[in-house]
Amino acid sequence: MVISGLKLKILFKNKSVHITGGDYEKGGEKEKMKVKDMLSSPVITADEDALVTVISWDMELSRVGSVMITKEGKPVGIITDRDIATKVIMKDRIPSEIKAKEIMSAPLITIGPEASVEKACELLAANDIRRLPVMVKDKLLGIISVRTILTGAPEHVHKFYPAETEENVAAEMLEVGDVMTLEVITEDEATPVTKISEEMKVSGIGSVVITKEGKPVGIVTDRDIALKVIMTDREASKTRAKEIMSSPMITIGPEASVERACELLAKNDIRRLPVMDNDELVGIISVRNILIRAPEHVKKFYPGE
Repeated sequence: MVISGLKLKILFKNKSVHITGGDYEKGGEKEKMKVKDMLSSPVITADEDALVTVISWDMELSRVGSVMITKEGKPVGIITDRDIATKVIMKDRIPSEIKAKEIMSAPLITIGPEASVEKACELLAANDIRRLPVMVKDKLLGIISVRTILTGAPEHVHKFYPAETEENVAAEMLEVGDVMTLEVITEDEATPVTKISEEMKVSGIGSVVITKEGKPVGIVTDRDIALKVIMTDREASKTRAKEIMSSPMITIGPEASVERACELLAKNDIRRLPVMDNDELVGIISVRNILIRAPEHVKKFYPGE
């Protein structure tokens, strides 16, 4: 079921990000920020024959959203949290039988370290992806993502993702209702994980709100699928939403401040908050929503961003 509005996407969490700010002055001339100024490193890699269950563990332990896949030591593909949550489940096989090369995105779309951040953002938008490996010949230097660009040079995101651009309102005055995503996918608690995964893939989202008798009772994210289905080697078609959903839900009201939402997200180590108004689900707010409109709040509660 769809309740209305926009799309949500899951974002890569960087291990270490080197950011110098937007375009900067050098020798009296304004220079374009380069990819090398904003790339994330180190990058987790795995061989193309590595099992998906092992890769899921690597991603969780390293707190990253993607793993570069190599063949004979050279990067040939990438696996993201979204790939694991959708492609593995869609195969309807035991996760421990699936290898990286069966679900990786390939060939790689890459960029060089001397390219402009603006060009990186253009490539990300044109290919509808969230991360670009940064390479010189066959050497992997790091990754640049929509999230890192949002943090360091949001003007480029607003240029190539015009739907993300909103009216200019001071960050301290923003309420949750001003920035939340309106479209929310819901499914009943008895829904099999295979159907939820399909909803995520088709809608391009990273979470589904779970209901019981029509009322929201929990949430299933791509991380829940990775942790509670893939990493435990469960059969997805026999696993129901209620078995893996996060419950009770942590929620927020539409009139709460965006700063308060960011505080709740950071405190509870989650990436999304369902927005409830008088027991009715009216939207969802994510770290990305806040990054787009009020990045200073993210920097306050996530000092490592």
